[in-house]
Amino acid sequence: MGLDQASRRAVNNPEAQNGRVANSGASIRRRATILHGKPLSRRAAIGLGAAGVAGLAGAASLFDFFAKWRDSEAPADIFKGDAPKGELWDLWRKRGWAKEASHYFKLGRNVQCKVCPNNCLLAPGDRSHCRNKVNDDGTLYTLVYANPCTFHVDPVEKKPLFHFLPGSRTFSLATSGCVFRCLNCQNWEISQKKPEETKDPRGEELRLRPPLPQGLTLDQIAKLSLFPADAVAVAEALGCLSLACTYSEPTAFYEYTFDICKAARERKLRNIVVSCGSIEERPARDLYQLVDAAHVDLKGFDDETYKTLNSGKLQPILNTLQTLKELGVWFEIINLVVPTYTDDLSMIRRMCGWIAKELGSDRPLHFSRFHPEHKLAQLPPTPVETLVKAREIARSEGLRYVYIGNVPGLENAETTFCPACRKPIIERDIFSVTSFNLDAGKCRFCGAKIAGVWS
Repeated sequence: MGLDQASRRAVNNPEAQNGRVANSGASIRRRATILHGKPLSRRAAIGLGAAGVAGLAGAASLFDFFAKWRDSEAPADIFKGDAPKGELWDLWRKRGWAKEASHYFKLGRNVQCKVCPNNCLLAPGDRSHCRNKVNDDGTLYTLVYANPCTFHVDPVEKKPLFHFLPGSRTFSLATSGCVFRCLNCQNWEISQKKPEETKDPRGEELRLRPPLPQGLTLDQIAKLSLFPADAVAVAEALGCLSLACTYSEPTAFYEYTFDICKAARERKLRNIVVSCGSIEERPARDLYQLVDAAHVDLKGFDDETYKTLNSGKLQPILNTLQTLKELGVWFEIINLVVPTYTDDLSMIRRMCGWIAKELGSDRPLHFSRFHPEHKLAQLPPTPVETLVKAREIARSEGLRYVYIGNVPGLENAETTFCPACRKPIIERDIFSVTSFNLDAGKCRFCGAKIAGVWS
């Protein structure tokens, strides 16, 4: 399985090497340095040693293999020796909650996950940065297959998606885990947890599927399995027009997300992915060809801010947005305006200009108000004036559909205006549509076409 173009970047990052597997043949590291004229990180050299370099066929293959390692991202910090063992692991597999992962390299008994830019490199018994994947004797497994820790029926506006089947309901689910470590996370109780902290494989198996029970206890939810085909059947039974992978991070439960989207497509049920966008190009293309709509959280427009606030990088998110556009997936963008982190108006202007130029003026942008949470409880909520200014900037940069979220009562904060006649064509009150003036995707007043998926 080769490296995708989106992940070909420098691997030298000494600070990112702390706390990972020690010991590797120094000769391997020297060979990598000689081949490319620049040193390979120690962690990458370890992986090369595990790969069994001697087994590679010929000098050209060896050169190419080292080149891929040199140009890939430095692996993220991982949880050493933290994989479930013994009875717990046996029960997890018996329930079908452990499944071999997709998009990874086998490097002898070591493995490297290639789903997201964290590029976790795991020795046997290690757990990934997102907490959801483990190396069991040279095979990478996801621990969050068919075992969501939460699910609800939501209005699609809650995602938020304002230009996708407005007024409809979506069956929304999530597992534990996330590829990021956002200081301001609103769902940290599940996103920063291991699967074993949210699910319990002991006792009698419970599989959720129609006919649906009248209710479920928390203990039942902890033991419950929801396989992809069953998730689609449940969504249909609840009268939902779509199914959404959301709340935590679908990239962290990639295999489950992929199979859900595939099952939904087969049943002609729409599907939605709500994501931070930090995913490698190859798995992104595989997944998003099956996706009907996406919401992507563009958390800022500065790499240093992404590193500090989210423990991530900006460029992979921009790559994902461009991939979504190329594949023709309907998507909307949200930007949480966090005081002292992402409230710089010049940065907001650069972001809006990039969106208009690279993604188009019809791309909806949602500015959302920050509320003190998780590790940023000391900050104040975002001033409403800042959000209003951000909306003005976005409009001045040419964006036609700009919204403000988390500010109840703010006039026209969530109103869609026709870009041609400027009349309000969709009005909303929090998550409810209160006025709808579209006919077959066109403004009822002037006939202008409005970007979105309306039926």
